Amino acid sequence: MTGYNVVLFLHITSVIVMFGCLGADWVAIGGLRSARTAGQAEPWVRTLEVSASIGPWARLAVLGAGLFLAIDAWSWQGWIIVGLAGWVAYVVLGEPLTGRELREVGALVRSADGDLSPVATATLRHPRMWNAVLVRAGLGAGIVFCMVTKPPAPAAAVAVILGAAAGLVAARLTTRPARRIPTTHQAS
Repeated sequence: MTGYNVVLFLHITSVIVMFGCLGADWVAIGGLRSARTAGQAEPWVRTLEVSASIGPWARLAVLGAGLFLAIDAWSWQGWIIVGLAGWVAYVVLGEPLTGRELREVGALVRSADGDLSPVATATLRHPRMWNAVLVRAGLGAGIVFCMVTKPPAPAAAVAVILGAAAGLVAARLTTRPARRIPTTHQAS
């Protein structure tokens, strides 16, 4: 066994963990979108929080091992550069799930008692988180395609862009129209 094999194993294992976190995000966001009470939403918020605590480490391990492999064995071929750019987009799109928005969702759910308010429901069903998770899934599929087939840079770019576009189309096709928050009208 060589150092290359060990790093390749770490790289692939980190990719699996990264996709596991993405899968957890996907399921949790789907669960939040259907939650009507704080009790139904709480486990999904915890799932996102666990994913947010593991995901960044997996993404860093993917990057570190991938950079080592690029320098040690592959040099800077076009598919590697496209894959790295796709990884950056993946990370940027993931931040809404682990950053301010996740804290806001957690606070809304934890402050609710019983049924979720119309504002909390609208926040949990906001399409931005759903769009981000499905676009990341498409990006990830495009990047893995590049890792497996090692195409020239233009073909790699097309694969990653098509993956992201497919994720966005899937998100748009599966996003429920926003419901209006009821307002009360007072007679003058």
